[in-house]
Amino acid sequence: MALSSHARRLTVFDATMIVSGAIIGAGIFINPAESARFLQSSSQLLLVWLLGGFIAFLGGLVFAELGSIFVYSGGQYLYLKLAFAPWLGFLFGWTLFTTIQTGAIAAVAVTCARFLTSLFPWPQKSVVFIAAAIIWLLSLINFLGIKPGSVVQNIFTLLKLTALVALILLGIFFFFADSSRPKPSLGPIWPSGFNLSFLSAIGLALMPALFSYGGWQNLNFVAGEVKEPRRSLPLAIIAGVSVVIAVYVLTNWVYVTALPFAAIRSSSRLASDAMEALVGPAGSKLIALAIVISTFGITNVFILTGPRVYQAMAQEGAFLPLAGRLHPRFDTPYVSIFLQSIWASALLLTNTYSQLLQYVTFGDWIFFGLTALALLPLRKKTSPGPDVYRVWGFPFVPLLFALISLAVVVNVFLSMPRQSLLGTAIILSGLPLYWLTKSKWRQESCHVSGTDCLS
Repeated sequence: MALSSHARRLTVFDATMIVSGAIIGAGIFINPAESARFLQSSSQLLLVWLLGGFIAFLGGLVFAELGSIFVYSGGQYLYLKLAFAPWLGFLFGWTLFTTIQTGAIAAVAVTCARFLTSLFPWPQKSVVFIAAAIIWLLSLINFLGIKPGSVVQNIFTLLKLTALVALILLGIFFFFADSSRPKPSLGPIWPSGFNLSFLSAIGLALMPALFSYGGWQNLNFVAGEVKEPRRSLPLAIIAGVSVVIAVYVLTNWVYVTALPFAAIRSSSRLASDAMEALVGPAGSKLIALAIVISTFGITNVFILTGPRVYQAMAQEGAFLPLAGRLHPRFDTPYVSIFLQSIWASALLLTNTYSQLLQYVTFGDWIFFGLTALALLPLRKKTSPGPDVYRVWGFPFVPLLFALISLAVVVNVFLSMPRQSLLGTAIILSGLPLYWLTKSKWRQESCHVSGTDCLS
């Protein structure tokens, strides 16, 4: 491949922190309550989040093999382009830039800013400006090199894991040490009259869990900067996802042992309510701090990884040619970093990010399913050496993950038909742009980069 290469600076530890850090955001502090509203017992809630982790693990295995075969940055853009068609890879990159990555950056930066204003005496009207400052501070750090960005990522991933582990240990301590505290009943896993409505409820409850487990794919975006990628990338994905599964399931166990199921279902700030039940009013402040740490860290990982996709696209004539440039000193896709931050800031200032994300979040699962299917032809097209990771249970695992992705997409369509149709229109709106600009961008990108373009 003719993609210009970065120096490989990310260790397996850095890569693992990217995986875990890209998954853990604010969702684990809130979304179990969203799942509980479809369920009848705490046992069912634990089952749903365990199932969500299993599905995320299947997806991680698929991406582990793809990242081991293609040791270049670009992730799903590259896989979909090579497996199916260049326009499909472009649609992924188009959706990533216009809504998924930039919308997520704006959304989590706002969440971080809101919880900061709850900790400090800052006016609520300053939230947007604080969020913009977070975006541009992290963009500047990542402009200075992938190592500064990964150091920030390592620190904040460790901090958020520490916060969740502390919550888990507190829950374990009070569960076993405080005999005076009544223990809420977990209730039955299976309803007395098993029927299809129970399966439907499980499917609906899975949605908040699955969206909280997403993010492992971000490591594949920067595969070209990982040391010994054929060994490090699969190890980092499997380890990073496994750590998150363990932490998420145990955190849910704390919730269901600290609060009655009815309180979980009605809660709008679940982690804060659980901490207050364990340690008193100070618990809500501790959770607010944990959410600030978590959302700051996940904003950083989105800013770090996304520009590597736009750069790969630009080098192949599928995006603005200048976006393919690397900084001569810092070896970063600096134009892509700032283009991403400009668009994320525009979404933030116009307050359109949440609506756009609502429209296209299901698009993530469309591309997840297509990426799983891409592994089937790509395995046949490539002749990898013995050091390439092979997914367990091929082709069952990628086919199962693709089927689950389809079920998620159908579920979203049925529950939000209008938003889903608008989201589909946003994704497909990239096609006219692709056909109108591909020849012009291709010629300009070859001139800017001085490299051959992939066909």
